[in-house]
Amino acid sequence: MTGANMNWKGRHLSVEILFSQGGLATQVLVRVGDSAILFDAGDGTLRDLLQAGVSPHVLAGVFFTHGHADHVSGLYGLLGYLRAEDHRKPFCVWYPETCCEVEAILGAFRACHDESIPYALESKVLSDGETVRLEEVQVLARKVEHWNSVGGRLLSPAPALGYRLSSHGEVVAISGDTAPCSALVDLVKDADLALVEATLDETASAEQRTHLHLTATAARAVAGLARRAWFIHRPPNGQGLRAFDAGAECQ
Repeated sequence: MTGANMNWKGRHLSVEILFSQGGLATQVLVRVGDSAILFDAGDGTLRDLLQAGVSPHVLAGVFFTHGHADHVSGLYGLLGYLRAEDHRKPFCVWYPETCCEVEAILGAFRACHDESIPYALESKVLSDGETVRLEEVQVLARKVEHWNSVGGRLLSPAPALGYRLSSHGEVVAISGDTAPCSALVDLVKDADLALVEATLDETASAEQRTHLHLTATAARAVAGLARRAWFIHRPPNGQGLRAFDAGAECQ
């Protein structure tokens, strides 16, 4: 999935990919009942919400998969918009333990505006296996395999999570950025909808395929574990890989 949004509506959960392109931005909106939550908030999140006709005031908060710029750079603008518009409901930011990028953004916003934020800005660190309950949905966090890199050169492991949402027996999985790992299998297996990253070209190095991202081939294998899957976080030139239905070929 690259660029324009895609929508899925289940019995209890609905999903809208506001935007997803590797290296640029990813932001996914999940609705349950009268509430909505974001998963990641890359550049343009506020614009994408408003263009989709979604008021930021309906958001309970945002879950971050990790701290890389294409997943977090829209957070400050979103928090600032809610402040400027006199938002009054609590807003929570969940993120992986030791994710310094999210902590830095929250710290900068609070340092500038702490005495004039009209809403309760909460933040909660998540570790592998931790579960968050929000009204009618349960969100399970799992540690996935993703490294910091520059120009494709691997530097160090990044704190990174994937998520599995459950509501009245309906399941949505979000891989986050990840290479193949056992936690990814657990997240995606038997999900009604899985959002699976498919970033790497098939010619990527063994090191990148082991620690950085999924290739299209690896993403197809993971997608086959779910009833339906969408491929996200595709590169700018990633064409022809959008959706997967169990028992059918990739489209």
